[in-house]
Amino acid sequence: MSNYSPQGLALPREAAGKRTFRQQSVSSSLVGGWLRTLEIWIDRSHQRTQLGELAELNDYLLKDIGVSREEALREAAKPFWR
Repeated sequence: MSNYSPQGLALPREAAGKRTFRQQSVSSSLVGGWLRTLEIWIDRSHQRTQLGELAELNDYLLKDIGVSREEALREAAKPFWR
């Protein structure tokens, strides 16, 4: 019988007087989930930077997309993880 810690590290297992270790492989879905989150954060950061630049330059374009200058600046000021 083997035990795993909450951090995913293999704990030693006693078998017939010998100490053995089992390796736990990292799930590809877990890595894929982190990569997807990172991609979303990067996209948000770029979008908010562009929106902030747009808010400072052109009221006509903001009106065209239905956003006030204040709304655009407030959205651009949010951290990328929100």
